[in-house]
Amino acid sequence: MDEASRRAERRASSQKRTRLWLGIGGGILIVAVIAVVVALVAGGGGGSGGGGGRAQPGSTTRAPNTNVSIPVGNVSASSAGPPAQLTPDQSLAVMKAIGDYVTTATVDPLRSAKPAGDLSTIFDAGSLARVTGPDRAVMLDEGLPKVTGDLNVVGQPVTIVALADQSGAIVLATAELDLDITGVTTSKAGPLHIIRRGDLVLVPDPSGAWKVTSYNIAVARAGAGIDVTTTTAAPATPVTTHKGSK
Repeated sequence: MDEASRRAERRASSQKRTRLWLGIGGGILIVAVIAVVVALVAGGGGGSGGGGGRAQPGSTTRAPNTNVSIPVGNVSASSAGPPAQLTPDQSLAVMKAIGDYVTTATVDPLRSAKPAGDLSTIFDAGSLARVTGPDRAVMLDEGLPKVTGDLNVVGQPVTIVALADQSGAIVLATAELDLDITGVTTSKAGPLHIIRRGDLVLVPDPSGAWKVTSYNIAVARAGAGIDVTTTTAAPATPVTTHKGSK
């Protein structure tokens, strides 16, 4: 073999080794890159800190719940004339008035520790004067420890009895109220506990909205540092009762 042939053979051998090294080396490089990516994903993105690259668990605080459950119960009607019936829409309007009362008189004051808001859309003029006057402590849950935790208002099914006039038109409805209210406060004396029972008498206004025109309500309050139940008529008794005109 002459010198030219030997040089050509050496160049071919060198190029073959170079291609082989690149092929193997390139494969190793690709595998190494993939391994790094997998390590970063498994380690939570390689975040800094003393956790060795592991993601630190976050903490969450549950917001306090306000749960109000006041279902409608038995609905009936009596009539001084032809048979009458309280329609589903009328029943719904009565229950809305009750719900608005509970929200404005109980839920909002307990949550905010502020006086109750506007009650003029819930009570007619005569009953409003009593609710915001001599019967305020009975009908409104004001001046009590603020509820900072869960607030639960659980009502027994509301029995509604409607009364129709001689033409068969519904003119009023009596709703039986039985509420058990508990609220978690910051007091070490336990949760606030309120029981409110009685009747609300409601009448429809020309727009179809129902307003409370009279009531017969008893309330008892305890817990959350309240040592004596709030009363207006008989301080020695645990229940306060007001009888409204009907």
